[in-house]
Amino acid sequence: MNSDTISEFADWIYKNCKDVENKSTKLDTKKVYDLINNLEILRKPIQDYFDMTEEEYYQNESDHRLTLQNPTGTLGQLHDRVQVNHVDGSLSGHEINFTYNHEDPYAGGDYKAKTDLHLIEYAFTVIGAVYDNTIVSDVRNALSNDAVLSIGLAAKAIEEWQ
Repeated sequence: MNSDTISEFADWIYKNCKDVENKSTKLDTKKVYDLINNLEILRKPIQDYFDMTEEEYYQNESDHRLTLQNPTGTLGQLHDRVQVNHVDGSLSGHEINFTYNHEDPYAGGDYKAKTDLHLIEYAFTVIGAVYDNTIVSDVRNALSNDAVLSIGLAAKAIEEWQ
């Protein structure tokens, strides 16, 4: 995997967001899962997390950015998302700092695929830019597990919605 793969997919989402929203085009969620898995940040393939309980994830792998509200609920049902929204620091000094914010595609009660589409697109835009300009281990060490999980949760929700 290279940064072009990540960035090109982010560009595809940006260009096709409205078509995915009106269901005339499908998001390739397998591609999302493959990109996440190839980052090698999570310990398991992303699909293995969807049936995991919030408590199990919280105890074993979470970096505690997600708002987990139901310890016995599965991650696949989680509404909170951690969005990668910015990066700063020094690439040459190997001091990368990603910043995050929370998103809830279910705010107001109804699912809003647009929120999850933007989360995936924006995360891959930021990650792709950093991935292109530094060593992979810097990305792996700096990127939040909860943010990477959130990309997968967004793709899963879109997949179910499509």
